[in-house]
Amino acid sequence: MKVLRGEARIELEFDTEAQAEVVYAAVLPEVHSSPMNRAGATFKREGSKIILEVSAKDAASLRASLSSFMRWLKLAIELGG
Repeated sequence: MKVLRGEARIELEFDTEAQAEVVYAAVLPEVHSSPMNRAGATFKREGSKIILEVSAKDAASLRASLSSFMRWLKLAIELGG
């Protein structure tokens, strides 16, 4: 059985750089503390945009990683963004 590698890129654009910075700063500690055995991620802010790139060894790992990031981002936006 062939296992497919997965990749995803998500860009979130905010009204201001300050909003993007608040959300970015809130999620960044989660990025650094999360185990990423079967997936890797790049998380960065460029002006008023947050960019998330995830690559994984398989579809299940990609889905799990994206779900975690989306939960963290959603919470940060609801609370402070």
